[in-house]
Amino acid sequence: MKQRSSGKVETFSVDTLSEFVTLIEKLKDDAVKSGNKSDFIFRGQPEDEPLRPRIARLKPKGELDNIEKLVNAEYERLSFPFLEFQTQNEWDQLALAQHHGLPTRLLDWSYSALTALWFTVNKPPLKSEDGLKNGVVWIFKTKPSDFIDFPNDASPFSQGRTRIFRPRSVTRRILAQAGVFTCHKKTKAGKFVPLEKNRSYKTRLVRVFVSAGSFKSIREHLLANGVSQLALFPDLDGLAKHLERRYFHEEKI
Repeated sequence: MKQRSSGKVETFSVDTLSEFVTLIEKLKDDAVKSGNKSDFIFRGQPEDEPLRPRIARLKPKGELDNIEKLVNAEYERLSFPFLEFQTQNEWDQLALAQHHGLPTRLLDWSYSALTALWFTVNKPPLKSEDGLKNGVVWIFKTKPSDFIDFPNDASPFSQGRTRIFRPRSVTRRILAQAGVFTCHKKTKAGKFVPLEKNRSYKTRLVRVFVSAGSFKSIREHLLANGVSQLALFPDLDGLAKHLERRYFHEEKI
């Protein structure tokens, strides 16, 4: 476990599951000793990319404000025949849309450090011109004031600042993954500021690099500790992927 400087974001690197768990324990103990007993939330990424919602990473076919409204309105209009859960408000609808892959202003996090680590290493490392890319787990040291009250009658599109949204369990996956979201606010210029550049939060973020060469061994150790595709995706898709990984090699013939 190594610590390195990276601007104002505290940064570490790990090579094993045990190093990762030890680091989380230390950071949590240090936070409690300093007086912050609020939860940590975690986000796993296969590469080091800014903490922006997916809608901010795509090029819209028009002005972003209009496209976001249109996409969400169309999702609400067309999704009804496919719903197994009756949404009750805009928050439910947005969480369900995010879960099914619609580009939204939500960014996925988890209360579980091991779940986030699984999302970092669950596939072979990505490649670049310089070799294999290291993965990243982000840690957000929250405070009670960061969270949106539940239930909330205000619209997710009119929040005064980026905050943390704890959804209802509109799907089994959200419950299994201990899912939570950051709901991002656009600037007056219509941009989404990456969380690591948000002055309210950047000093409470920690970035943990996970070495590309350790993905496979960490994945196997996570499986031995009950963190698997089936555990995090408790449905037929998750079962199929779990069995494929258990009985076949990653390498194709």
